[in-house]
Amino acid sequence: MQLLEYNNREALILGTNATRKRVKNVKKLLRLGTQDYMQVITIDKEGGFIDLSKKVVQIQDVEEKKKWFDKSKVVHLIMKLTAHTLQERLEDVYEEFGWDLYDKFDHAYDALKLCLTDPELVFGKIKIKDTHKEALLMNINKKMAAAPIKLRSRFNLQCYTYEGIEAIRESLLEAKKQTIDDQFQLVFQMIAPPQYKCEVVTLDKNGGTERIEKAVAIIQEEIKKRGGIFKLVSAPVRIGSKGDGIEADDIIAGLNKRDDDPESSGEESNEEGIGDIDLDGDDIQQEDEEEEKEAA
Repeated sequence: MQLLEYNNREALILGTNATRKRVKNVKKLLRLGTQDYMQVITIDKEGGFIDLSKKVVQIQDVEEKKKWFDKSKVVHLIMKLTAHTLQERLEDVYEEFGWDLYDKFDHAYDALKLCLTDPELVFGKIKIKDTHKEALLMNINKKMAAAPIKLRSRFNLQCYTYEGIEAIRESLLEAKKQTIDDQFQLVFQMIAPPQYKCEVVTLDKNGGTERIEKAVAIIQEEIKKRGGIFKLVSAPVRIGSKGDGIEADDIIAGLNKRDDDPESSGEESNEEGIGDIDLDGDDIQQEDEEEEKEAA
């Protein structure tokens, strides 16, 4: 077995630790060339032997560690690119500010994500040179650029007066007229009578939510002026998200919680495994070549 989190160090799993179930052939359960999640149960520091177990791993632990590992890979890639940009050793970059990002935040990924919207809040927590700050921000924007999100609100519109459907149409047009601009291109559509929706695709979640709420309020006011009926079905929600689901507000809330609790610190976990990280940066050139191909 090779441990991906620790620079492919070798480890061993006994057949008795593979599963709680009775199996005839352990090789069918643990196939060569596949990735799996296991727990370290013993370490022989003198001999360098590591024993693993799969049967004690819980499903919820697998999901949590997968998210942590995926985040760490993104962080490590950005740190490698930053070291390559600065022409410095990766270990020195980690020592200067990399480990501090893990200490000050729940995960360094959260700090890098927050740099997209509020970099000064992050850099106010750590010591970093201006040149290093510029290089780090450049690589963050290159690898973690914020993806547009779609927000949607649904509501029912009915009108039994003489104006009928025209009252609904005019209400929607008035809301569009008052809320649409270059930043927020709101779209109003009928789903199925009497349900309608208002959508916007934007990088600004809070701004988009406020704009949809304003549009819905205008629709409600206009339809009631014309003798119609308005009923809100759902407030603005995020639709079809394929991102990491991490919001800047959640990161800041977690940061404030850590500041209020002085006992919460990642120093112990960060000390562990510093020497196990691949510090050669041998895949930087390959990363640059891939970017050149994409640009071409």
